[in-house]
Amino acid sequence: MFLRRLRTSAVLRRGAKDGGVLAAIRAELSHELASSAPSAPPSFHSEDAPDFVTVSDAPRAQDLLLRRRADSEEVLVSALLAPLVFEGQETLPRDLLMKVFVSKPGAAPVLHFDCRAFSAEGEGKPGFADCAINAVRYYSSPGGDGEDKYEGPEFRDLDPQLKAALQEYLVARGVNSKLASSILQHLLQKEHAQYLNWLKILEETFSKDH
Repeated sequence: MFLRRLRTSAVLRRGAKDGGVLAAIRAELSHELASSAPSAPPSFHSEDAPDFVTVSDAPRAQDLLLRRRADSEEVLVSALLAPLVFEGQETLPRDLLMKVFVSKPGAAPVLHFDCRAFSAEGEGKPGFADCAINAVRYYSSPGGDGEDKYEGPEFRDLDPQLKAALQEYLVARGVNSKLASSILQHLLQKEHAQYLNWLKILEETFSKDH
């Protein structure tokens, strides 16, 4: 399993100058290559997000930035995988963190939504992510940080009808569970490719000592 805990036996460590690090790296690399086809970090493309274009998706970066322009309105989506969470020695399915900015050229304010897409692995809905709003705020101008301004109540404390309306506001702009699922799968594949590259560099580094 990706990022699983390595267990190096005494047989591997015996007589190794590096304490068995190289053997452990090679074992993990073999496991990862056997469980998935090696590939370069893929470019983001989704049939579920035809109106979004990729602004930034650097192979070595961990985030993804998308943009949608329609009806004199711009929607920016910045996405990043949530940190790993362990249950015992096993990793739980990853969630997706998204910041969504909605603005109109030359008009204020800029709306900012903090969202989280909850992975539904093991619930009979492969590839599906339940996207929910965690917070809503606004900035008087693009790039504004909102310091010393009232940012509204906690989203969970809003009236249920208002929360549902804000969720539908994002859905109408293409920010929905299908988009979140596509981004989540893309970033997982991208992270896996980065992990393989990291292992290969470590293998090359420790091989020089042998």
